[in-house]
Amino acid sequence: MKTPIPFVIDPEPKVWWPVRVSVPVDAGFAEFAFEAQLRVYSEADYARLLPEAAPDAAQPDLRAVLARNAELIPQFVADWRGVTDPAGQPMPIAALPATLTGPYGKAFSVGFNRAIAELRYGVAPDGESASRGNSAPPPAAGSTADAAAVEEPTI
Repeated sequence: MKTPIPFVIDPEPKVWWPVRVSVPVDAGFAEFAFEAQLRVYSEADYARLLPEAAPDAAQPDLRAVLARNAELIPQFVADWRGVTDPAGQPMPIAALPATLTGPYGKAFSVGFNRAIAELRYGVAPDGESASRGNSAPPPAAGSTADAAAVEEPTI
């Protein structure tokens, strides 16, 4: 009989999670991937950190969305690996806010939004349910990881 592995309840869990970013290249787009260490929150904390926009709220311009993302996303991302500068040197996580408002801000926002939604709703990065019986609500009931991946980056 195998010895069970104890389940440790970490009060401030973090997990390494893949982030996919699609950026423009000559004559198209290229998808890049790196890993981010994401903080795992309770649903109450997700709701507090990611307030829903009112249905009749004015749509902010993209600059405002990216500026807001530069404030919000660092609350979810503790670290990253596989992100480098043009010389191939690792970019420090402190560069995240500037990255979110820079030339690839929209792409990074969409990638992080997708990764956070996957983690929040229990959807594996490949789109499979993270565990049996654990899935995001149907689209009629609200946002899902797949829906979040195609929405504007309003994280």
